[in-house]
Amino acid sequence: MSSTGATIDFRNVRKSYGKFVALENFSMHVGRGEFMTLLGASGSGKTTALNALAGFTDIDSGEILIDGVSITNLPTEKREIGMVFQSYSLFPHRSVLRNVSFPLEMRGVPRAEARRRSEKALAMVRMDALVDRMPHELSGGQRQRVAFARAVVFEPRVLLMDEPLGALDLKLRETLQLEIKAYQRQIGCTVIYVTHDQGEALTLSDRVAVMDKGRVLQVGPPEELYDRPRSRFVAEFIGANNLLTVERAENGGMALEGLGPIKGDIAHLSGAEFVSIRPELVRVRHGGGGAHPARLKETVFFGNSVRYVLLTDADKEISAIEPRRPGQEIRPAGARVGFDLDTTDLVALTA
Repeated sequence: MSSTGATIDFRNVRKSYGKFVALENFSMHVGRGEFMTLLGASGSGKTTALNALAGFTDIDSGEILIDGVSITNLPTEKREIGMVFQSYSLFPHRSVLRNVSFPLEMRGVPRAEARRRSEKALAMVRMDALVDRMPHELSGGQRQRVAFARAVVFEPRVLLMDEPLGALDLKLRETLQLEIKAYQRQIGCTVIYVTHDQGEALTLSDRVAVMDKGRVLQVGPPEELYDRPRSRFVAEFIGANNLLTVERAENGGMALEGLGPIKGDIAHLSGAEFVSIRPELVRVRHGGGGAHPARLKETVFFGNSVRYVLLTDADKEISAIEPRRPGQEIRPAGARVGFDLDTTDLVALTA
C-alpha cells in the first residue's frame, strides 16, 4: 500500500460565521508526503481549515489547491481525501473488514479486490486477526486502528486527522502516536493533523503551524518552534518556558525583570520586549553561588527528572528542570540555592 502524496496550498482563505472570523488571510503550503500539524487552542481555526480542505465547509474567499489544481468548488466526494475523526465514526452494524472495505465498495471496486486491499490495510495496523469483530467488541485503540485503515485503504494522496487520539488514555495515545507516524511513512501520503496537544504535535510532525484567531503565527519544524519561538504567544504555547520582561540597565545595557542586569553576549537580544529560556537550560547551583541567589519554592519529582521552582530575592519565579540520576539528592523546598543563565540560551521575543 503506497501513495505518492500531494502538495496542498491555502491561499488567502477567509471563513466567517456571522461576526466570528474563523480563518483570516490563511495561507500555508504543505509539501508532498509531509506530516503537517495544525496546533492551537479551541477557536483558533485549525478544524475550520481542515474542514475547508475536506469540502465540509465552504470558504468566503481565497483558494485551496491540491497538486496545484484548485479544489475550492469541487464536491467533497471528488477530492479523494481520507479522514480520521476523534469519534472513529465506524459503522456499528458492519464488521471490521466491512468497515474498512466500505470506501472501496463506494468506488465500485470488485468484491475480491476490495477484500484483498482491506485485509492488507488491516494487516498494516495489526488488526488482520480481528476482521470479523464488530466495533462494540473492540477497545478504543483497536477502533482507532480500524478507522485509520479505512481512511487509507483507497490510497488517498491526502489524509486528514482531526484530534484522532483525544478520547484515548495517555499511554495508549503515546503508543499510537508512534504507530501513526510509522504508517504515514509506509504509505507516503500527505497528512494534515489537528490537535491542541503540543506534545503530540512535537512527536508526530515534520512541521507544525501554530494558530491563533484564524491565522498562522509561526510554522516550522518542531525543534525550531521549541528552540526559536518568534513571539510570546508561541513561546508560551509550545512547552514550559520562563518569560522575562526586558528592562534597560543604567549603563545602557540590558536588565531582566526580577533578575537585574545580565552580562555576556546580548547582541541577539536587540529590540526584544521579552526573553524566554527553557527550564532545562537554567543551571541550578545547589551549593549556593551563581549569578542569581534564590530559594527553592517548590520541588517536584517526576522520576526521570526533577522540577524546581526558584524564587529570587526580588520575588521572581524561575522554573528549572534537571535530569535525575541514581543517588542524586533532591533538595527540599526552602533550601537556599543559586542559578545561572547563559545569555546565548535567551531567545528574543516580541509581544
